[in-house]
Amino acid sequence: MKQEGFLLAIAQISVTLAGFSGLVVAIRAAPPSRWHARDTWSLAWMLGSSLGALFLALLPFVLNSFGLGDEFLWKVATLTMSAAMIGFALVMTLSDRRLTRLGHRARVRYFPTVATYLVAGVGFAVGLAAIGKLQHIRLGLFDIGLITCLLVSALSLVVFLVVLARSTRSES
Repeated sequence: MKQEGFLLAIAQISVTLAGFSGLVVAIRAAPPSRWHARDTWSLAWMLGSSLGALFLALLPFVLNSFGLGDEFLWKVATLTMSAAMIGFALVMTLSDRRLTRLGHRARVRYFPTVATYLVAGVGFAVGLAAIGKLQHIRLGLFDIGLITCLLVSALSLVVFLVVLARSTRSES
């Protein structure tokens, strides 16, 4: 199977990001009942995208264990990635809109929009590769999908830490 080293590296980075997110949550001064609704939302972006990258990076190994041919393996992997990314973007968009309607505006301007469009756009491109429209760059788009998940997770972590620093400073 192609790309074994890259996929394993993505899986390791994903676990690290998810673990670091958990550590940030564990050392947060406020109990979860006092968290702002957007804190939980940012945590969902962090964990959802990092664990999504982990699952998607390991998926080709699982599919390979069934003895599937490379062509079919990557078609299934890219279809799964496309559905996961578009679905995740949709869920996060709906929760963002619900929070906004409840009066909880985004605490870092433009982040929700950029993250959503990035994940959904890459998911759509991966989907085109899965159905054969961009088949010649299928593996490259799969890699970009994994990197997109990690990027959004890392940016979500940064947003979470910036907001945490702002709230800690304003409480002092």
